[in-house]
Amino acid sequence: MIELLARRAAAASEPGRRTDGYRLALVLEGGGMRGVISAGMAAALERLGLTACFDYVVGTSAGALNGAAMIASVAQACCAAYHSAFASRRFINPYRLLIGRAAVDVAFTLDHAGAGLDAGRHDRAVNSRIPLHCVATDVDRAAPVVLSDLRSLPELRGALLASSRMPWVGGEPVPFRGRRFLDGGLAESIPHRSAMALGATHVLVAQTRPCGVSVEPASPLADRIIARRLRALNPALLELYRARPVQYERAVAEIAAATQSPPADGPFVYGLRLPASTPVISRLERRGAVLEAAGRAAWEHTERVLRAALGDHPASVAAQPPRDRQGRVA
Repeated sequence: MIELLARRAAAASEPGRRTDGYRLALVLEGGGMRGVISAGMAAALERLGLTACFDYVVGTSAGALNGAAMIASVAQACCAAYHSAFASRRFINPYRLLIGRAAVDVAFTLDHAGAGLDAGRHDRAVNSRIPLHCVATDVDRAAPVVLSDLRSLPELRGALLASSRMPWVGGEPVPFRGRRFLDGGLAESIPHRSAMALGATHVLVAQTRPCGVSVEPASPLADRIIARRLRALNPALLELYRARPVQYERAVAEIAAATQSPPADGPFVYGLRLPASTPVISRLERRGAVLEAAGRAAWEHTERVLRAALGDHPASVAAQPPRDRQGRVA
């Protein structure tokens, strides 16, 4: 996995112009504000000049938002926004639930511009030669769906909102392409399997929970409300919700095993995960200093893991920025 990144970095390889025959996917886990971790990891990849090494990006929830930022070349600014603009009451305000409104407004993050997150970033994401695939949960089928072929701003926006619509605190399901969707984390928190189903031979996974940390339960009150909402939408969604901790641990174990003992013939999976001593970030965290420290920890950990193997290669890729579908610099 790391060797493939190194070879592509050395060759200044670009998406759509590969000669190695492999398909390398970046998978980004979400988790509300815990997405600052995968944002920091994406920022490190961008800083190292490795964006163009990936053939496509697959993200769930906040991971999909971070993926869109990365292919638009604003991953570092996106990471910084978690502890500034995104840590505001405009984005997260639990008190809105008291008046029947969503506590989390993802549309605000998409509309926000400033401090490096320019308004044109969504155009660059749509036109990037690195496709973005967003994982969402289909309400009626109670199953994960990969939303692809996002070739317009409305399509990109709809897929990002669908992938990140948290049950209850995020509001009602998002209508998109004639169906209704909720947060992809309900069905597939870490979409490494979706990446392989898309044809990936190599998958680099940015995980947002530190080693040894399991799915944290909701408060008893929140759990009852979420369960009631999901049951009303589709009883099968409640089954997904209840099974999520077990499914998550299974995915984590698969990634850890593949990382430690790569198979002989692939597909190859490598997990980036913070050490067990790292503080855990909650889904609705708004303390700027806590979020900034988490993003920095993710950034520094990723650079430590990759720099030794990559050596001087990143500079060669940094001189070759990602290009859009027309071959223009993104």
